[in-house]
Amino acid sequence: MRLAWAEFTRRLENSDPNHRITVASFLEQVDTLANNLKEESLDQLLQCPVPPQVMTMWREFLNHPRRNNGELSAFWMSYVTDMVEEIVLGLLRASREGDWDLHLHSIRMMIPWCFAYDKVNYSRYLTPYFAQMTNLSDKNPEVQKAFKEGSFSVQLASSNPFGRIPVDQTTEVTVNKDTQNPGGTTRFSLKPVTVQRYYLTAEYQSAFLGQLRNMVQGSNSETQHTELQSSKIKKDELAVLSIVDLIQGWVNSFSESQELVSISTAKEAPRETATDLKTAHAVGDRCYAKFK
Repeated sequence: MRLAWAEFTRRLENSDPNHRITVASFLEQVDTLANNLKEESLDQLLQCPVPPQVMTMWREFLNHPRRNNGELSAFWMSYVTDMVEEIVLGLLRASREGDWDLHLHSIRMMIPWCFAYDKVNYSRYLTPYFAQMTNLSDKNPEVQKAFKEGSFSVQLASSNPFGRIPVDQTTEVTVNKDTQNPGGTTRFSLKPVTVQRYYLTAEYQSAFLGQLRNMVQGSNSETQHTELQSSKIKKDELAVLSIVDLIQGWVNSFSESQELVSISTAKEAPRETATDLKTAHAVGDRCYAKFK
């Protein structure tokens, strides 16, 4: 998306001067907000007519690499917007906000891709899962009500906004984490009865450890997100820059039309493979309908 934005700003240089002024004004307002983050400043920015104008221009630009700039950029845009933005980030946001409708929407969008790319178990089990969850209002209205209120994910720290996590992940970072031993269960004991007794009391061990940490203040569960720590931001930024440098030095599909080539081998895809990739979602949707 950084490469796409760079091409977007480059095209602005040759476009209507009013467009350049609009984008420059928008970036200036965002920069001001980032340097002085307040709810009032955010409200002012959202009520300003400039952001919708910029977003409209940006969406119009993204139609170019998706439809009119060769197969490579079309494939990249399909991956970035359809798979990552709509599905992966949608599932994460749904869990963190406790948004049940967004969760179901993201699941539905994911199913055709699972069929298209031979994710057999996801295809097999997501189909009845989605059917059951979308019929909760008829079969289990109390469960649906709880899910609508966000009970399908867990808020571990009350003061950590946008911090809800899936139930299975909650188990991993609480009970499972507190009962881990170096080397796993086999290093703990080879006696089945001993292992069974140990894990039967695992939840209590976890609860006691949590209370002990609170007593000695050895763990601060009210802290900010890991992703917002300066060391993590720096590490992620270096990773992104390395990818951007790699693509710019190889083949930037946003700046010129390219055939579908592999990012790892630089070999051009056979025509049959390129056609399969271009029609993957439609094929997956048909397979889903047939299987359902």
